[in-house]
Amino acid sequence: MKILRLLLLSLVLISCQTEKIVETKIKAESIDQLMQHCFENGLFNGTILVAQGEEVLYRKALGVGNRATSEQLMPETRFYLASVSKQFTTAGIMILKERDLLSYDDQLVKFFPEFPDYGREVTIRQMMNHTSGIPDHYGLGAYKPGLTNSDVFQLLNQQDNLDFPSGERYAYSNGGYVLLAMIIEKVSGQPLHVFMKENIFDPLEMNSTMVYDESKPEVSPRAIGYFPSGDLNDYEILTTGAGGMYSNVDDLHRWHLGLFTEKLLSPATLKEAYSPTTLNNGSKSNYGFGWGVDTLAQSVQHSGGLNGFRTYIKRFLNSQDVYIMLTNHGDAFRLNEISAALDSILSGKPFPLPKVPFSQTIRQLLTETSIESAMIQAQELKAQGDTEVDEYGINSLGLSYLRGDEIEKAVAVLELNTVFFPNSSNAFDSYGEALLKKGDTTGAIENYRQSVQLNPNNQPGIVVLQQLGIARESIFPALDIPEETLESYVGDYELEPDFFLTIIKEGDQMFIHPTGQNKSEIFPASIKRFYSKLVNAQFTFNKDETGAIVSLTLHQGGDFEAPKK
Repeated sequence: MKILRLLLLSLVLISCQTEKIVETKIKAESIDQLMQHCFENGLFNGTILVAQGEEVLYRKALGVGNRATSEQLMPETRFYLASVSKQFTTAGIMILKERDLLSYDDQLVKFFPEFPDYGREVTIRQMMNHTSGIPDHYGLGAYKPGLTNSDVFQLLNQQDNLDFPSGERYAYSNGGYVLLAMIIEKVSGQPLHVFMKENIFDPLEMNSTMVYDESKPEVSPRAIGYFPSGDLNDYEILTTGAGGMYSNVDDLHRWHLGLFTEKLLSPATLKEAYSPTTLNNGSKSNYGFGWGVDTLAQSVQHSGGLNGFRTYIKRFLNSQDVYIMLTNHGDAFRLNEISAALDSILSGKPFPLPKVPFSQTIRQLLTETSIESAMIQAQELKAQGDTEVDEYGINSLGLSYLRGDEIEKAVAVLELNTVFFPNSSNAFDSYGEALLKKGDTTGAIENYRQSVQLNPNNQPGIVVLQQLGIARESIFPALDIPEETLESYVGDYELEPDFFLTIIKEGDQMFIHPTGQNKSEIFPASIKRFYSKLVNAQFTFNKDETGAIVSLTLHQGGDFEAPKK
């Protein structure tokens, strides 16, 4: 009888193991179906690793790493991580805290006494969870090739105040993370790349991971960054803390596993890092120390994006599942759709394949029929409504034809984009570029004018117009907007629940005051459209049928309507 029980137990174990093998195989096949679909339709060019704990379900490279040499990607290829680097910066801070070399509540001025008075309000904790109020240096116009931490520090040191009182709200700040990197160096007495190697990379055997800074280490094999069109858009700055790291999917898997051990940090320290932040008013922000936090799913994640690189890691804290995606063709990467599908696959649920972007449909039409017929069919398909019209994808398609000297295709596609997106400065700018290359100077001027009118901050467009003989005063004719019209714009516009864009009139000047941020002046581009000189944003005031102002549309990375309250 004992032998029979043992035999039955063995059969049960074998059956469970078989089921697990089958389940793993199904998941791997589903992931491959998803990723092949995305690669073939221009939604993914990069490397991916999906694992359940130590068991790797899927590990693959899809696409090109270097267009100049036709070098294809490998799973071992290193990518610039962009903001996925932030979790390593906070790990460095946490290591120093566990060694009693600093406290999360230490103020910025403890490390940098020369900082303005606002540095007395800011703590390390607030810089880690993006509630410090320190400006994002990119928003201050800091970007330039070769940008260093010293450049960022000098710029932040010149500011008079914070964007908002520390702890009041969450606002993503790369500047705060550059300062964290500098604090690690000051406390440890080591350059960041040395500290990270000795205290994180070497203990976890992350031999393909490095901090890329002013020492300019060799990175090989590495992916080159591109625009979705295929034009070069490679990493070119030298800051650290907010970014500044290269790695590959295998090392990031080692990182994931290492955080479930005590090789680097204690469970108590990591628990705090994975917890939402409590703001001054008691509300919560779903960002911990270098991680976005989903308490319901018991997961943490972070994305990254700069130049042509888009990166992502998502870790499930209970199951130890993880997926990592590193890409090098900019916004061609459909992160949200792919991530949702991977979540479904890992939980054993049906998953939708991401929709094929309309730009890919247009590309296909142009291979099957004439340019004229393709444009007609494209408009008919859009009119049917069952499609996802991607402005930037269409723009990239048109520019790829332009770079390949297929001028007629480029002109047709970029003109179509202006029809689909009549409020897009970028669409008219690209169409003007194509017309200029075609030799249609009159058409180019007309479209560059429209681009600049939609976004007066389009300095490259202004330069082109001036090169074509258009005087600046002709580009921006004087506007005489009646006082009563300006007064009608004053009020509160609710962009999100409890987040308002408040329009203020002071004398003959107009200002916008977003909730929790500084007030700034806005300028008229037309009677109903205004723009900011500080950020790339425009604002259109909308009327109802009676002529009353009922909403404001924010044009910033899309069109977002805010009803007037």
